Amino acid sequence: MSRPAGEQEYNIKDQLRKAKGHPDRTGSLRRSTLKRLIDLTHSPHPNLKILAARNISFFFTDFPELEEEAINAVYDLCEDQTPAVRIEGYTAVTELSKANNRLVSRNADVLLQLLQSDEPDEVEIVKDALLKHLEMDAKVTLGVFFDQMAPLDDSMDDEEKDIRVKLRKVVLKFLTEDARKAIVERHAVPGSEAEETLIDNLLVVIPKLAYKDVEIIVEEIFLKLKTFKTSSSSSRGSDILKVLLNKVTELLSKASRPDGAALLHSAQPYLDLAGFIVVEKHVAPAILLLREYCSSFANKVNLQKFHQDDQQLVVCRLAETFAAANEQSSSSLSSLNEDGASLDALSRVIVDSCPFLLEALRLTETSPSRHTKACTTLIQACQQRKQSTSWTPRPNLVTALCAVETKIPKEKSPEIHGLIRSLVPPASTSKKSQEQVILTASTSQSTVNGKGHTASLPERPVTSYPARRMHIVSSSRFQDHRPAAVETIIPHAPTATSIKHSLTQELPTRPSKRQKGYTDEGSEADSGPSLLSRMGTTLSNTPNPRTNLASTTTPRTTAQRPHSDDVLEPLQAPPNGELSIRGAARMNGRDAGSSTFRRPQPTSTPSFSLLERLESSNKSNGDGRGWGIRRSSGR
Repeated sequence: MSRPAGEQEYNIKDQLRKAKGHPDRTGSLRRSTLKRLIDLTHSPHPNLKILAARNISFFFTDFPELEEEAINAVYDLCEDQTPAVRIEGYTAVTELSKANNRLVSRNADVLLQLLQSDEPDEVEIVKDALLKHLEMDAKVTLGVFFDQMAPLDDSMDDEEKDIRVKLRKVVLKFLTEDARKAIVERHAVPGSEAEETLIDNLLVVIPKLAYKDVEIIVEEIFLKLKTFKTSSSSSRGSDILKVLLNKVTELLSKASRPDGAALLHSAQPYLDLAGFIVVEKHVAPAILLLREYCSSFANKVNLQKFHQDDQQLVVCRLAETFAAANEQSSSSLSSLNEDGASLDALSRVIVDSCPFLLEALRLTETSPSRHTKACTTLIQACQQRKQSTSWTPRPNLVTALCAVETKIPKEKSPEIHGLIRSLVPPASTSKKSQEQVILTASTSQSTVNGKGHTASLPERPVTSYPARRMHIVSSSRFQDHRPAAVETIIPHAPTATSIKHSLTQELPTRPSKRQKGYTDEGSEADSGPSLLSRMGTTLSNTPNPRTNLASTTTPRTTAQRPHSDDVLEPLQAPPNGELSIRGAARMNGRDAGSSTFRRPQPTSTPSFSLLERLESSNKSNGDGRGWGIRRSSGR
């Protein structure tokens, strides 16, 4: 029969007094006392359980063989039905860790699970116990925290997964609310082991968490650390930035899937967080983020995979990152990550991508200031490149700039209009400049050199005249309409080059076509000798009034007059007084006073003159008129 609870309590307190003062710490008295305390944890009396919870920690370290049993007895008290017993059990866990520092990790894990209690008073006790564990060993305790936040294992059943998900939220809340101040101000100091553990575990956990958890960790823990307020924070900031960018790259690699647009949209928050780290907090080099933008988003194909609203956000973040990189170019952050593209190279990529980046902004009169500021940054990059190099905007960029100029009123953004004017002159000025260039080119081509010849020939006209057919008229009508320049040049037998240049300079247009049968009296005296006269043609006695050949014959005409015994049929003058070369040759043998031709007597030596060859050919053809080729009726 068990003794009353009061009597048992009296006896155990007396035994505890003796055991605590006994000099032999590993003696039988202390050993028996520990065993009795372990048994009391299963007593039906709460008072005895509380007594056991408060005294186990004084004895269990002296008896390693009973250590595990004592620890489990305390854990049982934390799950007791009586709230007062449970609270004493939470405190006992802390005392065990104080007695044996090796138990900090194990006991901290138990306390984290106890944070799921539905009793607010008990939760506060557990939080206090966890903070005390941080004080005892911050490195180990923080490691336990992040172990509980690790991603779920596929081998877990659904019930266990639900418990872990709930526990993760509880732990995250404790870290960011209750423990954050203690961690940031006292434990994770720059250069400490606790800081290294915290950051290293953050870098491991973040890729496996949902974005909401990542955002809380980065903003409420990571960026609150003192180490990021000094210049030495940049290297660790680069590490966390790389983790975020790896997450973005992972999502971009899945963009080809049917749900690619949704995955790309889920990458937007990570880009926002990366921009927050770089642009606002300045804890990581902006050039590292800018490289990611230039390689992944400064490409029209990749940019078009996003929704239209997401495209605007990407362009805005790119411009903001570029501005931050320019600001950091002279600071210590610019010396980091030199293994990648330089800022100048990235700037060229951005300028080359400006046409579709400006198009993606879709600027209007009501565009927010963030969009117009991004536009200003992009155009400033173009202006800087133009000022530092001989670069000029390409037509597609000019088109994009003109579109921006028409969409944004000058009153709203005069800076943008000024930048555009510095890159793209007004239309009237541009046209005037082009005309000036053309005029200068024409003047330089017509410059006369020291010998009186043009330095270079003018450009051929686009439209060329068709080849003219050779035509000979029987009168001097052609000479009447021949320009004076031609009559002046031809008698002196100039070279082909000088004739070409003279005709080009003095005869810009062809003379108009003369009507057949046209007669201009009195022009004979002023014109030079025609082809017929040079061939010895004389038609002074020809009865045909329409022909008006020169009456003066050359000595060769008289010498070659044919014999009278070989008379041919009279050669009728062709219509309108026109003769071909062959016909004119036939007319050469006609006597000035007669209307018949005579064939010259053959000689012993064959004749090879042009007239004889033509006469021979005409005779074989049987056509005495020989009108041959005529000038076409039109060009």
